[in-house]
Amino acid sequence: MEGGAYGAGKAGGAFDPYTLVRQPHTILRVVSWLFSIVVFGSIVNEGYLNSASEDEEFCIYNRNPSACSYGVAVGVLAFLTCLLYLALDVYFPQISSVKDRKKAVLSDIGVSAWELGLVAQGLGVFWGLSQF
Repeated sequence: MEGGAYGAGKAGGAFDPYTLVRQPHTILRVVSWLFSIVVFGSIVNEGYLNSASEDEEFCIYNRNPSACSYGVAVGVLAFLTCLLYLALDVYFPQISSVKDRKKAVLSDIGVSAWELGLVAQGLGVFWGLSQF
């Protein structure tokens, strides 16, 4: 890849899907997208249990239904964010302004750190309070 601003080549080049798919950040973004499906899918499918003595289902996170809703919301948010940044990865080589490229890269870093905080802090606390 040619040297350019913020890890991309010069702006205005032809779109090459093979090059896009081989980039490490694109591969990691697809893996993150798959993990987001696993997070909200597993909470939706297996996040609620019912015991033989109770008729109603309860959330496995300390019997707190908002904890399961939080996990699903974080997973869906991560899913949509990954799709958004995958689209930005496709469009990124066409951005000619260095300032706009900088904004795109910094927003990616900021949103990733924010979502990591949501997952690690929020779901970690709920999981730690569980008594299973």
